[in-house]
Amino acid sequence: AYPVGVLGMIAALTIARRLIGPDADTHATSDSTGLARHRGNLTNRTVEITNPLIIGFGPDEVSEHSGIDVVFGRIRRDGRTSLASSATRFQLGDLVSVVGAREQIERMCAFLGREAVQRIEFDRSELDNQGMFVSDPEVAGHTLAELDLVQHLGAFITRLRRGDVEFVPHGGTVLELGDRVRVLAPPAHMPAVARFLGDSYQKVSEIDVLSLGLGVAMGLLVGLIPIPLPGGITIRLGLAGGPLIVSLVLGSLVRTGPLIWNLPYGANLTLRQLGLTLFLAGVGTRSGYEFATTLAQGGAWAMLALAVALTAFAALVTLWIGHRVFRIPLAQLGGMLAALQTQPALLAYAQEQSRNELPNIGYATVYPTAMLLKILLAQVLLGLG
Repeated sequence: AYPVGVLGMIAALTIARRLIGPDADTHATSDSTGLARHRGNLTNRTVEITNPLIIGFGPDEVSEHSGIDVVFGRIRRDGRTSLASSATRFQLGDLVSVVGAREQIERMCAFLGREAVQRIEFDRSELDNQGMFVSDPEVAGHTLAELDLVQHLGAFITRLRRGDVEFVPHGGTVLELGDRVRVLAPPAHMPAVARFLGDSYQKVSEIDVLSLGLGVAMGLLVGLIPIPLPGGITIRLGLAGGPLIVSLVLGSLVRTGPLIWNLPYGANLTLRQLGLTLFLAGVGTRSGYEFATTLAQGGAWAMLALAVALTAFAALVTLWIGHRVFRIPLAQLGGMLAALQTQPALLAYAQEQSRNELPNIGYATVYPTAMLLKILLAQVLLGLG
């Protein structure tokens, strides 16, 4: 049933994309989530403060009051350029560099005053900007507010790139191994900031064997725990459900003392691709003979055609309700559909079609519940039978 199930889901997703149109994904990418909204769309602009109502307020207060998602980088006053930190208080005539999505910057320009002719973000004599990798385990798992780079190193992070998504960081943003950040600091401070963050491409591709091994071991032990149910039925989470539950818990903790539970983005992606390839290869080699034998039997083609029709129909209904009723982006629905069917092959197809992070978001939202329910319900049905 697995091959026809995959084909039915792919057919349904392809039909939905043809009916809804490609513009649905573009609109979703710009409006659905904070991360996807700024993908490849961050820019800088210098703003001259002419609004007297914000005099005496700081960057954090202005962002909170206006509800505009931007970051303030440099501020020039009386011919000197410095960091626009939380201690900064705006005055009339200040020139401030603003980083964010283009539409957000335009709103902030209108709120603060007007766009300045002078571009202070291009002046690197007093403050320089440089891209760095977050590769030090001591830094990962902490928020920017906890690290307080402005106080300790005189530096400020204006952009953060995680995978293919670039977004505006804030005090509550948690740094992860493999993050690519844009650092704003005096040129003399850059070596110290690089040492603090790690800035090693090699380290962001490595796997912490200790944390990975401990997580897998704990997951296997949890999967062996018997769970009694009424009627004398005993179920277990098994080799898949146990590690899934433990990974969800450890992923929410991010770190425990010196142990980082999140894999670097690059290593995570490599393991996922390798696991998907091994899974599909295992399914094919294990079931190929039985599948061919089934096709040779009488009535097999009718059964397979019915399976494709049922899976495609259920998928189309799911996609229609999700998009029309709940206004969920089609790309995200593709990931949710893959998780609902626990089909990583469909997730790969949805990612290839959408070329953004929305399928992963939908998959991660639904997959844990779908996986656990299937594991438990299968054992309950066998127990009742």
